Amino acid sequence: MSKKFTTGATLLLLLSLLAGSLVFAQQGAATLADNNTDALKATDEILQIVSKLRQLEIKQPVKRGAKTRDEIKASIIHDLDDSNTPAEFEATAKTLKKFGLLPSQFQLRDYTIRLLTEQVAGFYDPKTEFFYLASWIPLAEQKTVIAHELTHALQDQHFNLKRFDKWPKGDSDAETAAHAIAEGEATIVMFQYDFGEKGIPFDVTRLPSLTELLLAEGVDNDEKKFPVLSNAPTVLKEGLQFPYFYGAGFVQALLKKGGWSRVNEAYATLPASTEQVMHPDKFLAKELPVKVELADLTATLGRDWQRIDTDINGEFGFQLLLGEFIDKAKARTAAAGWGGDHYATYENKTSNAVLVAQFTNWDSLKDAEEFFNAYSERTEKRYNSKSASFSNATSRVYQTSEGWVILEWRDKDVVILEGAYSREQLQRLSQQFWKSKKSAA
Repeated sequence: MSKKFTTGATLLLLLSLLAGSLVFAQQGAATLADNNTDALKATDEILQIVSKLRQLEIKQPVKRGAKTRDEIKASIIHDLDDSNTPAEFEATAKTLKKFGLLPSQFQLRDYTIRLLTEQVAGFYDPKTEFFYLASWIPLAEQKTVIAHELTHALQDQHFNLKRFDKWPKGDSDAETAAHAIAEGEATIVMFQYDFGEKGIPFDVTRLPSLTELLLAEGVDNDEKKFPVLSNAPTVLKEGLQFPYFYGAGFVQALLKKGGWSRVNEAYATLPASTEQVMHPDKFLAKELPVKVELADLTATLGRDWQRIDTDINGEFGFQLLLGEFIDKAKARTAAAGWGGDHYATYENKTSNAVLVAQFTNWDSLKDAEEFFNAYSERTEKRYNSKSASFSNATSRVYQTSEGWVILEWRDKDVVILEGAYSREQLQRLSQQFWKSKKSAA
């Protein structure tokens, strides 16, 4: 669910606000255009500090410069277009709308550009190996941004961040997890730099979970300062936070286990899922997700239907999907038993009707039952349905304004189909979809 366009840009304003050290330029403040030489000198000095904090040598100088807000916007658009075709953007939007995570008329691509433009400050581009500062922000107010982005430059020199740019389609969950290690690490180094400049010791290994601390602190929802972020749908807002907030907690756990050398090792064997990021013990124990090969429903649906999207929600995706409609603590608990999943979205070319089919696997019978009941509650609230048309201990059927829905629980698996045009079609689709195959990762 967490597509690359929600995590690919660097959201430094969000993090620097939490560090308490970055705000937008006030009228009359000197910008980088006024003291570009000082900015370049500061970059060299901060690179030396970051290198020592992160314990990574500088293999080569980092190319750097400054971009205006319009130039950064153009870079964001180029990155989005390079990563996602218009058809992929539209397919993702249709899936998220079917899940009830976006309003029906929501323009995903346009809003994403506005959101990233509002939030981005500086950024490091692995493709060009170039670091750009934001020209409109005073140098003194974006040194933490420099520290964060130069951490990415060192990561690239040692671990090759370019491999993250062309992630295989169809597993956004693993892609989000991979980005989490890079962003989590850079977040910790940024905090170390910021506190160090203030003369305050900052040892993350002595702190409780950074993820919990960051989630408790939250983000700046000042509508006057950040109107796009403040009004963003939860799936976008929390999707943007994940690599930083959960990534920081993940890297913190590795530091507690074995210092920066253990973090270095993680770049050779990346976290395989958001579950591993959210529960670092599962990464350390090498608990891999169950892979699901979906049975194709195209023939069962008929000739007017085509598959437009397929992906993996992961634990974090289900936490978002459930939490949009039910108690967030209950959603978090229900998603925590995730073992693996795969979904496909189909569209009728004539009517534009959308159907989503999900095959999910859970760690235990209890976890499967917990998810089954949580998703049932979510379904009733998502479609304003007071009760199921049919219900027993392992199956529930709903007739909704957006088509028929079925939830079926067998052993540690739960199958969900949303959007069939009749109960008879729903049963045929369910019978075919249970032919999906599972395998160990």
